[in-house]
Amino acid sequence: MFKKISLLKTMLTVVSCLISIAVYSQNPYRLSAGARQVGLAYATVSTTGFWASFHNQAALAEMHKWSVGLNQDNRFGLSELSNKTLGMIIPSGQRGALGMVYSYYGYSEYNRHTIGLAYGMKLGEKIAAGVQTDMYSTRIAGDYRNRYDLTFEGGIQYKPLDKMELGLHVYNPVRTNLHERDIPLVIRLGASYRFASSFMVIAEMEASDQAGKNMRVAFEYEFLGNLFLRGGFMTEPLGYAFGAGYSGRIFQGNIGFITHENLGLTPSLSLVIFIG
Repeated sequence: MFKKISLLKTMLTVVSCLISIAVYSQNPYRLSAGARQVGLAYATVSTTGFWASFHNQAALAEMHKWSVGLNQDNRFGLSELSNKTLGMIIPSGQRGALGMVYSYYGYSEYNRHTIGLAYGMKLGEKIAAGVQTDMYSTRIAGDYRNRYDLTFEGGIQYKPLDKMELGLHVYNPVRTNLHERDIPLVIRLGASYRFASSFMVIAEMEASDQAGKNMRVAFEYEFLGNLFLRGGFMTEPLGYAFGAGYSGRIFQGNIGFITHENLGLTPSLSLVIFIG
């Protein structure tokens, strides 16, 4: 009986690792938190907001309130592939903010803990920049040793027009002997444009030294003052996204869904609370 249970755990661990590689074919380490971001097919480097601040740290410059966020993704409805994330943003005057984020992915036999420390600030009236240090701890049950990795990322956002925002983000730009070869270099370039105060269109290109290119296109529509509808798609892996949300003075709540061409649907739910 115990041998069967052990064999089942081993098989489940192997399957979880393989699915993780398929799901995160672009980058198995990059934080994917935020139901709004899921609904936008992760076209996020040229947007602002709580979770956008951990996709492009330059967005922290626009965060002027203490805030705490919770997010959970259930990959294809499997609890073993869930991703739970806690974030906090602490403003530093009117020109910058500090961000802290913690994420737990997986289950007892295979999991990854992620801790990120970020800071973003305005460099001028139309430009902001930010950086983040990422620390990872990965555990695989059995005779495998725990693995620890460290890297950093950073981004810039520039507003050439009142209705347009440009974003550039680089992940793992410098390889060191602290981390392994499977952490890729990823560069993302995006633009968002508001055709009206209530309708925004986003386009983004991602390039990786291990997985090639990925194109994302998305839209967000605001109605009744504080309700949102979203949708989008990405090309690699092919996936379609949709979602909805509410944004108020005290809290924000969002739900998002994204498909995978082979593995199915992933739901995401997030809540952000503003303090003060």
